[in-house]
Amino acid sequence: MVTLRPRREDFVHNAPVKTTTAAFCSLAILLVAAAVRLPNLTAGYPYVNYVDEGNFLYPVSEMLRQHRWEPGWYLYPSLPLIATATAARLADPVRRTLRGGRSLADDLRSNNGMYDDLSPDLLIAGRVTSLLAGLGIVVLAGRLARRLAGPRAGLAAALLTAVAPPLVIRGAIASVDPFAAFFVLAVLLFAERLRTAVGERPGREAFAAGAMAGFAFAAKYPALLAGLVPLWIVLRSAPPEREKRRAKLRLLVLVAAGAASAAVVAMPGLLLHPRDAWAAILRQGVLYAGLTSPAPLWRQALVRAEWDLPYDHPELGAAFLLLALAGLVFAWRDRELSPAVQAWSLYAAAALLLVLRYPFHPFRNLLPLVAPACILVAILWDRLRARLAGPLQAAAVDAGAVILLAFFFVRPIAGYAWKRLHLRDSRAEAVEWLAPRLRPGDAVLVIRELAILPEELDRLPVRTFLAHWPRVTRAIANRHHRFLVASVPPPSGPYRLDPDSRAALLRDYEVRVQLGTDPTPQDDYWWHGNRQIVFVLERRAGPE
Repeated sequence: MVTLRPRREDFVHNAPVKTTTAAFCSLAILLVAAAVRLPNLTAGYPYVNYVDEGNFLYPVSEMLRQHRWEPGWYLYPSLPLIATATAARLADPVRRTLRGGRSLADDLRSNNGMYDDLSPDLLIAGRVTSLLAGLGIVVLAGRLARRLAGPRAGLAAALLTAVAPPLVIRGAIASVDPFAAFFVLAVLLFAERLRTAVGERPGREAFAAGAMAGFAFAAKYPALLAGLVPLWIVLRSAPPEREKRRAKLRLLVLVAAGAASAAVVAMPGLLLHPRDAWAAILRQGVLYAGLTSPAPLWRQALVRAEWDLPYDHPELGAAFLLLALAGLVFAWRDRELSPAVQAWSLYAAAALLLVLRYPFHPFRNLLPLVAPACILVAILWDRLRARLAGPLQAAAVDAGAVILLAFFFVRPIAGYAWKRLHLRDSRAEAVEWLAPRLRPGDAVLVIRELAILPEELDRLPVRTFLAHWPRVTRAIANRHHRFLVASVPPPSGPYRLDPDSRAALLRDYEVRVQLGTDPTPQDDYWWHGNRQIVFVLERRAGPE
């Protein structure tokens, strides 16, 4: 039997918040979390708005197109892919009603070499599942902090995770990271339930904690390290008496069994294709060893967020990290909290060492550590507030916390959410500009390198034709196109435009509108971004 302390809410100095007030505050915090994440759902829609969304969703697309329930591709773990495919299948009846009976699988295309050519409906499904995982992080952080330190700390931790920049800016993009952070937090919650399993069934909690570690592994391979937390809890739980040793061994076996069974359930390829799965895991290490970060980890945390995200502020900032460190020191010194925080520290150290082993250090690989850091800050605030003598001092601490939260988290995140809400892809803007100006009998020629989606071109009420830059003059000569939707011709490479063809094109066409600011990448299988330069040209009127 695991010997543990009573729960924190039993202490008089931290009496529970009224149920109605707590429920109202929890709902309000969840609404705030949703409000700052929702703009990412439609940012850049119907195009990819994050460099890895295509890498994440193409395996899902193949699963749906081939009517498979298992990815058969393991460079990314399977759980987020299966979850996204399941969400798409569950939403398919609604889609059939709206699309004349056609299912998503019927409309999916095989990869045509263009990275941005991805089903908009599948894109939304991927972002919605990540959003749900992001909101789940807020809920779990509140529950874990409440179990550790009481209801006030629970509400504070939920609020911090609701607006913490690393969680918000990744909270509704199609990727594996929100899933990994969610299941790591679930490991910590069940490990704490195991640690406090007085008069309950510790075996059930041990198996559940291990299962969450297995799910974490199936969400992102390094997240399996969170399994160190329940193992540590069990190893230090009781004196080394004979009966205690047997109980301890049983709990260790249950943690391992839970992890193994959950990993296999969430990632069937571990049994179906073990060699392929293991080779993919090793391949991940090779890829990371061959890459170098554009910015060091400390700079991402303290100066400017991860380079591939449109957030010009630090991931966390020095003030938050100092508060988290102070919360960690306080928890280590607290007899009640120390066992849990020791286990957290072990996991955090292992995760950090694994990240630093490679020269490639994206901050997203430390995302599962953000919510525990928020919990430590929330506990620090709650304990500091409880130790103050009078209501005025407590109010001063509350006011300082609100000011710090507003300045370092809420203000930059609100600006980020506003920009994401208004982000329009220049290709979608070009189609919107062009559609009302077309007349019956017109034809539109579109440069293929722009990677404009077929669904977007279907919005135009006339025939559209595609051509690479080297064939544009021939295509224009063969048909009288009124409009040309073009990128910037590359100066070199297979899609370059020779000077004579460029001169002839400008002689026959005039630029009507220019959208975007970034050049089109020369590699088709590279994310084009949402603000690539798009020209809409119209054929000049001939002599009467």
